[in-house]
Amino acid sequence: MDFNKLYLICNNNKKFDNWTLKFKKKLTGLALDHFNQGWVDVKQGNYLARAIFVCYWEIYANGNLAKVSPAITQATLVHLMHRFLEQERFEEVELIQHMMTNFLRLLTVVEQGEEE
Repeated sequence: MDFNKLYLICNNNKKFDNWTLKFKKKLTGLALDHFNQGWVDVKQGNYLARAIFVCYWEIYANGNLAKVSPAITQATLVHLMHRFLEQERFEEVELIQHMMTNFLRLLTVVEQGEEE
């Protein structure tokens, strides 16, 4: 799914509802229960809440998107860190550096667990 389509789903109630109905058909069991619980929280939420929900489930269902999502996350953290550097907010910069380090560490743990 392209990013423009994701953006439209998150900003348009009708598109969000249509996406929800189609996506639910792909899920069963605990995944469907988890989806329904999250949907209740975000159906009336703001753009960011919906975007996180939609992106999570698209990553869940799409192996190609799952491959690039860690890089997008890390790139977002780098961008945020640079914005704080421009503002000379060094406490936030340090916090983001820790987040980046821990994010990579956790990714390594997950990948090693999958190999075993």
